[in-house]
Amino acid sequence: MRIGLDLDGTLVSCYERQMTLLGLLARACRLELDIQDCWALKREGLGNRAALVRLGIAPGQAEAAATLWEQAIEDFHWLAYDRLLPGVPDMLRRWRVARHSLHLVSARRNPVCAAMQLRRLGLDGFASVDFVDPFAADGKRQALERIRPDVYIGDTERDFLCAREAGVVPLLLCSGLRSRAYLERTCDASVVDDLAQVGLPLHRALKPGELSR
Repeated sequence: MRIGLDLDGTLVSCYERQMTLLGLLARACRLELDIQDCWALKREGLGNRAALVRLGIAPGQAEAAATLWEQAIEDFHWLAYDRLLPGVPDMLRRWRVARHSLHLVSARRNPVCAAMQLRRLGLDGFASVDFVDPFAADGKRQALERIRPDVYIGDTERDFLCAREAGVVPLLLCSGLRSRAYLERTCDASVVDDLAQVGLPLHRALKPGELSR
C-alpha cells in the first residue's frame, strides 16, 4: 500500500512551536493574549488573524503579529520545538516492515530547514518527500495526483480537500491543528485520535468502500 503522510500535526506536534512563537510576538507587541484560548480557537478552524481578533486584539495589530509569525515560524530555531507525536516511530517502523511505501507530502515554505528537521527527528526512509508552498492552493493536490497514494493521512480540512480533489482517500487525525469535533463537522472522512490508532491493515480505519485499490 502507498501511504501519504502530512508532517505537522500528523507526525510531529504543532502546539509548542506555533503557540510559543505567537505568545512571544504578542508580548513583543504588548498585546494581552491568552495562549490557551487562542489555541482552542485555532483547533476550531480559525487562523491566527481571526483568532487574535476574536480575542479582542485590533485587526491591524492582529495582522502585524500574524505576518511576523508567518515569516519566522519555519526558522530552524522554532522547528526545534517540534517533537514526534506518541506512537509515530513505532507505527512508521511497522508499516515499513509490512512493506508499505511511505510518502511525505507537507506544506513548508523552507524545504532546506524542513529537510534538516526530518534528519534531526529521525524521520528518514520515506519513499518520496514533497514539500509544497503553503500559500500555493494547488501544491499539495498536485503532489498527491503525481504520487497517487492509496490514502493520505493529515490533520486539517485542507488535507481532506486536497486528498479528495486528487482522488485519494483521506484519513484525518485530531492530534494536530484541528479538533475531532471540527473535523467531523466539516469533513466527510474518518477521524481517529492519532497515528497510533490507525490499524493495520489500513482499511480498518476507513469508511467501507473508500479504499479503491
